[in-house]
Amino acid sequence: NNAGAVQENVSKPLWDITNDEWHMVMNVNLTGPFYCSRAVSKPMSGQGHGKIVNVASGFGLRAGRDIYMYCCSKGGLIQLTRVLSFNLARYGVTANTIVPGFIPTSSTESDIRGTLPRSGDFLPIGKLGTPEDLGPIAVFLSSEASDYMTGEMFFADGGGLAAGLGPTGHAPLVALEP
Repeated sequence: NNAGAVQENVSKPLWDITNDEWHMVMNVNLTGPFYCSRAVSKPMSGQGHGKIVNVASGFGLRAGRDIYMYCCSKGGLIQLTRVLSFNLARYGVTANTIVPGFIPTSSTESDIRGTLPRSGDFLPIGKLGTPEDLGPIAVFLSSEASDYMTGEMFFADGGGLAAGLGPTGHAPLVALEP
């Protein structure tokens, strides 16, 4: 489950959030993974083996200024994964979460509009991540090598959370020049 949506203006005061915006983000980021997990849980349980891998966000663990919908939906996804792991482990099904830090993509550039960090200099590893950094984690969590792991969070954030830095809402941000 690697879907992700943010509202048009990522940072928005609580009183300006519409019901439609709230439901759109929750439906993509939390309800969609719930439906996918529900659909595969019975067949996986019946065969005695399966892997559910969800992709959340560091924002699921820390607040971001006026980023209500995304933080709540990704935090809910982390908890959904924990509940899945607890209840499905007895059937041989594991559920784990990949928790990336900020990973610039073409969609985040249009969604975040000028709040992207210029570089990962503020991270202990010294660079921003790429989508390719997450693939090997997903492969590992989908393999037999991870059979004893369930309910876990696997961080891919350049050491940001370990160093006390948060995702974009807490990192030293500068507006991108036009």
